[in-house]
Amino acid sequence: MGRVKIRSVLNTATAPFDPEGYLRRQRALRGDPVIVRVPGSGRLVVTGDPEGARELFAGPVELFATARPNMVEPLLGPGSLIMVEGDRHRHERRLLAPPFHGRRMRAYGEIIQRVTLDRLGRHRAGEPVDVLALGQAVTLAVIVRAIFGVEDSARGERFASATARLLAGYTPALAMPAFRHTVGRLGPAARLRRRLAEFDALLTAEIDARREAGVDGREDILSLLLTARYEDGGAMSASDLLDELRTMVVAGHETTATSLAWAMYHLHREPGAARRLRDELAPLGTAPAPDDLAALPYLGAVCQEAMRLHPVVPMVARMLTAPWRFRGVDLVAGDTAAVATSLLHHNPEVWDEPFAFRPDRFLDSKPRPHEYAPFGGGHRRCIGAAFGEYEMRVVLGTLVSAGRFTPSDRARPVPRARPHSITLGPSRPLTLVYDGPV
Repeated sequence: MGRVKIRSVLNTATAPFDPEGYLRRQRALRGDPVIVRVPGSGRLVVTGDPEGARELFAGPVELFATARPNMVEPLLGPGSLIMVEGDRHRHERRLLAPPFHGRRMRAYGEIIQRVTLDRLGRHRAGEPVDVLALGQAVTLAVIVRAIFGVEDSARGERFASATARLLAGYTPALAMPAFRHTVGRLGPAARLRRRLAEFDALLTAEIDARREAGVDGREDILSLLLTARYEDGGAMSASDLLDELRTMVVAGHETTATSLAWAMYHLHREPGAARRLRDELAPLGTAPAPDDLAALPYLGAVCQEAMRLHPVVPMVARMLTAPWRFRGVDLVAGDTAAVATSLLHHNPEVWDEPFAFRPDRFLDSKPRPHEYAPFGGGHRRCIGAAFGEYEMRVVLGTLVSAGRFTPSDRARPVPRARPHSITLGPSRPLTLVYDGPV
C-alpha cells in the first residue's frame, strides 16, 4: 500500500470526530473538489472554492433533492422545511417566512434582552462562566417565549426541560441509518423517540389550549402559524406544525448559542476588540434598545467573523435526481454535491489570515454570498437567518453592555470544532471569568 493511500485511509478514520480537519487534509492530498465514497449511497463531491459555491447555489433546482441519509431527519421529522422538496418546499417556505422578518422579528427584541439580563444576573462576580452553556440557556428561554409564547414560569420550565431533554436525546450516531433501528427500549433511536413523544405531547396540549382560547393580540410564532394559510386557504396539518416547531427549536437553539459562544470567546481573547466594542456601545448607555444594538457596525462584524471562523453547519448539500456536472465531475442520480463551509470560510484566496479573528474584514468590504455562507445559500438558505443574526447581536451587545468578562485560558490554543448534537461545537468548554456588572 502506497504512502499516500495509507495517509488517506488513516485520515478517513478521523472524519466522524474531526470533519473539518478531514476535509482540509483530503483537499491537501487530492485537491478540490474532494470526492468521498459514502457506504450505501452515491458519491459525495465537496468543494470549498467560491466558484464551486456559486455553481451549487445557482444550480438547477429541479435536479436537487434533500441529501439523504439526513442527520437531522430523526429529530425534525419528514414534514420539516429542511426535509421537504419541490413545490411543497416553496409553499411551506412562503407560509413560514413572515414571523422572521421586519416588525414581527423586531417584536422579539425586548424578550431576547430581558432573558439575557436575567441569565447573566444568575452569575456571581469572580466565577467562571461556560459561555456555551450561558448561550444555550438564553436561546432556550427565548424559544419558550418567542416561539411557544409561554410566559408562565412553571409552564416555561416544563417547556425548557422538555426541549433540553429532546436535544440531549439526539446523538450524531443517528446520522447513520443503521443506528436508527430499535431493540425494545434500548439504543439511541429508542431514547430519542421517547423524548420526541414527551415534547410533542406537551406542545400538542399547548396548541389545543391556544386554539380554544384564541390567538387575538398574540405575537408568538406558534399563534402566527395557527392563523397562517396556504394560497388555497388551507391550514398546516397538526403533524407538519409539530415538525416545523421542532425545526425552529433545533435551528434556533444550538446553532445560535454556539455562534454566540465563539463570538464571546474570541472577543475577550482579543483585548483590543473587546475595548473597541465597549467604545461602540458606550453612547447607548447601560440599557441600549435592542434595535440600536442590532444596527451597530462593529458588533455586527464581530458576530459575522465568529460565524466565518466557526460555521456551525459543516456542509450545504444537494442530492442529484438526474445527471449533472459539478466542479468538472460528472454526477449521476443519487450522488451529492456539497459546499464545505469551513473550507469556504478559510479559503486563503478570499480571506487574508483566514484563521485569525479579524472583525474589521466585514467593515472593509461585504463578502459575496458564494464566499460567506453561514446560513447556506440558494433556494434553501436558512429561513431563520435574519432572526438568528438579530438574536445573536442583541444577546452579545447586551452581555457586553451589562457585564465585564476576562478569559481564563488565553494561553491555550483555540479549541477545534467537533460534532455536537446536530452542529459543530467547541471540543472543550469556552470559559470566561465574569468580573461583575458594569
